Amino acid sequence: MTLSYDKLADVLYVTFEASPPGSYIYTENDAGDVLRLDRSSKKVVGVTIPAFAERAARGPVVIPEVGPVPFNEFAEDLLHA
Repeated sequence: MTLSYDKLADVLYVTFEASPPGSYIYTENDAGDVLRLDRSSKKVVGVTIPAFAERAARGPVVIPEVGPVPFNEFAEDLLHA
């Protein structure tokens, strides 16, 4: 797992598993976090958390998907779109 923080944009990038560019799709959850989903392995390979420092100042920030997990129903629909 790798973490990368862009202080100017206040965005935390979490990568669970490296995937070649173009091999994943993106979906956003209700909190505004962007999940990177690998098309072939059907796993969450990363998450982008905007306003990270701002959210962390209010309390713990929960990473929405920890590690490689199966697609949810919404993501499965995106895969076949």
